[in-house]
Amino acid sequence: MFAMRFRRLLVCAAAVLAAGGLSVLNAFAQQLPRLQEENLLGQTVVLPDAAAGKVAVLVLGFSQASKNPTSAWAKRISVDYSQTPGFALYQLAVLEAVPHMFRSMIISGIRKGIPEDQRQNFLPVVHNEAELQKLVGFEEADDAYIIVLDRSGKVAYQTHGASVGPAYVEFRSALAGLLK
Repeated sequence: MFAMRFRRLLVCAAAVLAAGGLSVLNAFAQQLPRLQEENLLGQTVVLPDAAAGKVAVLVLGFSQASKNPTSAWAKRISVDYSQTPGFALYQLAVLEAVPHMFRSMIISGIRKGIPEDQRQNFLPVVHNEAELQKLVGFEEADDAYIIVLDRSGKVAYQTHGASVGPAYVEFRSALAGLLK
């Protein structure tokens, strides 16, 4: 728990310094593993490349039980930022651990539950699960994991939890500095 909070503090400090034009902590900036996946429209999306030049928020879920918290985060972020220039929101359902014979059925079910206007930025992720779990400091499969990428594709902030709650205030603060 201490390690996660310390890493979050470092990431927040890096975001604040970067927003002020300083880059002292950029050495600590983490890189999202390259993800090449098909979105729910069947189009190939490569992250972080697809978000280049934008501040991007990735909402990740690692289990079916994470559906509620990931949906709550995505909805709240979308309401607050969907009209913001230079901003992108991606939802990622991490399914690499799901046996191959069930994946297409699960992806089909997900597709039916996602409005068509959100399918372009919804990615079932079937690669790099271990790297993503390491990046987010994976603790609870039922939590939503939030990653904010700066305009260069580096991780500028991250958090996780079972609900949006008080973490959203800290999230908004970190995002505000990046969107300037």
